[in-house]
Amino acid sequence: MPENDPAATERISMNDRLAAALHRIEHAARTTGRHATSLWRRSRASWTRLRRSKRAKRVAVVAAILFLGTGAAAGGLALVGGTKADIGPFDTTMSLHPDLSGETVVTIPPLGDVIFDSHDGPIGLNLKLDSVDPVEAQTIINTPGGVTSASESLATDVTDAVVRVVIEALAIVTLCGLLVGALAFRTMRRALLTGVTSLAVTAALMGYAATTLRAESISQPRYEGLLAYAPSVVGNAEDIAVNYEEYVANLQKFVTNISEFYALAMDMPQLGIQDDSIKVLHVSDIHLNPSAWHLMESVVEQFDIDAVADTGDINDWGSEQEAEIFSRGVEQINCPYVFVKGNHDSVTTVAALASYDNVVVLDGEVQEVAGLRFGGVPDPRFTPDKGAQPSSEYAQQMLTESGERLNEAILAAGGADLAMVHEPPMAVPLTGTVPLVLAGHTHERAVQDLGEGTTLMVEGSTGAAGLRNFQSDEPMRMEMDVLYFDPVTKALTAYDSISVGSGTETDVTLDRTVIPTEDQVDEGDIQSGTESTAPQQD
Repeated sequence: MPENDPAATERISMNDRLAAALHRIEHAARTTGRHATSLWRRSRASWTRLRRSKRAKRVAVVAAILFLGTGAAAGGLALVGGTKADIGPFDTTMSLHPDLSGETVVTIPPLGDVIFDSHDGPIGLNLKLDSVDPVEAQTIINTPGGVTSASESLATDVTDAVVRVVIEALAIVTLCGLLVGALAFRTMRRALLTGVTSLAVTAALMGYAATTLRAESISQPRYEGLLAYAPSVVGNAEDIAVNYEEYVANLQKFVTNISEFYALAMDMPQLGIQDDSIKVLHVSDIHLNPSAWHLMESVVEQFDIDAVADTGDINDWGSEQEAEIFSRGVEQINCPYVFVKGNHDSVTTVAALASYDNVVVLDGEVQEVAGLRFGGVPDPRFTPDKGAQPSSEYAQQMLTESGERLNEAILAAGGADLAMVHEPPMAVPLTGTVPLVLAGHTHERAVQDLGEGTTLMVEGSTGAAGLRNFQSDEPMRMEMDVLYFDPVTKALTAYDSISVGSGTETDVTLDRTVIPTEDQVDEGDIQSGTESTAPQQD
């Protein structure tokens, strides 16, 4: 190599620097390894000393007891069953449960819930009304001095029930703590300590909830379900005092009003209503009323509806905007939604509804939904503008022909349990073919015996006629019916007629009609020629 070769000199310099860098990396790696090994040895030695330390063992055991005891308290509260209690005219079930919001929920099946922000969490109180004594409720409402007399015992009844459910809850969480402790530690002493911890934690939580009690919350309830449409259950908040001295009066007023409302639901005949009945919600003529979707959603949830039967006129003009936007409400309905077109529904309306997975559109056919065979046919007319309607003779002919078309489809399918049409005249050709025909259009609820074992049920307007309601001197009501079908024979056994005030009115009424066994007609009876007299609504 030439002595003055710059390139060679540069290569030697780079090699020297690379070798020096590798040497430093190797030295750093050895140093880090020695430090890691030393740290690991010291950690092992410390852990060994900690394990051998009696104090550390005691701390670990105490921590384990606290952890398991707290967990057992939460689990025990979740397992606490209800305590039966008589409160005024009500037979109730009261229970405690873990709840971060710390609310008191009064459940009134199947009408909904009344919720009070009564205290802070993490324990909530549930009060379920199982039944009401109609005689005692009416005595409270109608007898002079009945409210005053009832109020003397209401506070005591509630207090006694709360005390009982608290005692039962404390007993259950203590038992859960004992069982968890026994399984975890397998020593009597530590199992007892775990049980005591569960008891102490639960008692502390209950004590905290008691110190945050807000007695005035009874005047500021929140409603869910059908009760959201009936705030008169509790009464005008301005008429209810919010100070503690009038707590008994508040409770008295609440129980009095709830007695009056709940009696509507409980003072109904129960004969013929089976626990496994197939429940169908009949709605019609929603006419773009968005409140109808919320009401239907509440009824579907509270009554555990198996299917909704909509007999048409969901829109007003059948426009593309109506169809696309308003039909989205059907997504709120958590069950199959069976639909037949009304005279205000366009082809666009039908297509928009049919795009949803839970919607079944009937077009002159029979389909089985929720265990029932539904037959349905659309209204042959599209008359959103009343000024452009066909002559009455031609309209009648169209309706009759559509009914005959459905009649032929039902016969070809071997029968149906119920049929759906929009306009009542379409039901006439179905006489003697199906036991029940559902219709709408008239905005007036009616039940009619067509003869030969066929009953026609016409629904009122579930949407309270939509915008037409503002043109009426008398506000219309939102109406729907819950139909109960025998799960074996598929015969209609009873129906609940629900009517909800619209506009400025906020009242709810429920009427139950039970069909006597000898008058119940199924599809087999129709084929054998059995006739029945349609029951009249109570």
